[in-house]
Amino acid sequence: MAFFSLPIPFSEYSAPVDKHAAEKKKIFDLATLLREEVSRFLEQQVDVQEDRENPTRPRLPIFFVKGFNALKSKEAALNNYKCPYLNVLPYTIQMQLLTEFGPSEDYPKLDENGCFIETPKPVMEEIEQLEEDLIDFVTNHYICTGDMGHLPSSLYPTMKDIANKLLTTEDEEAEDRMFSLDANVEDEILERTGELLEDNCIIRMLKRCFNL
Repeated sequence: MAFFSLPIPFSEYSAPVDKHAAEKKKIFDLATLLREEVSRFLEQQVDVQEDRENPTRPRLPIFFVKGFNALKSKEAALNNYKCPYLNVLPYTIQMQLLTEFGPSEDYPKLDENGCFIETPKPVMEEIEQLEEDLIDFVTNHYICTGDMGHLPSSLYPTMKDIANKLLTTEDEEAEDRMFSLDANVEDEILERTGELLEDNCIIRMLKRCFNL
């Protein structure tokens, strides 16, 4: 004999559905990925210098500060929501640097809203740093693991921030350098690794940044 049970009705005290649950999960997931990528970037800078007599201190990539601030902006749009993982991220990376390499005076500071305070730089310098960081991010990972891996998860918001600055300046040289980013990065990675990046992945982001 089959037995059937009636569905239990929802109590009037049932917890309300969080309509922002998907956005909150995305922020958490991207913050987790950003920490993993930045931590790996720092460690692999050290690994590729292990045979050097005077290795240099690893640098923070430009996509760390800009990617973090982009996530903070998304967080601020969610009605007083605070992602615990995102907000501990600056201290996690700072502690990694402090533990492994000692104190640093140039670690970025936070403002009253918990966002990184960016040191003002000419837009050309930011483009050059992004180019260098992307090349090292991919090639160092390839040297250490034999795998090409992926581009940083925060690359698009980083490029978008730089693109917005370009739109308010009249620096044609910097604009040309930005639109050469894909060729410069891909050519250098090919020379160092003998491997190709995913076809047109950077140029597609550039087109999105400038609504082309």
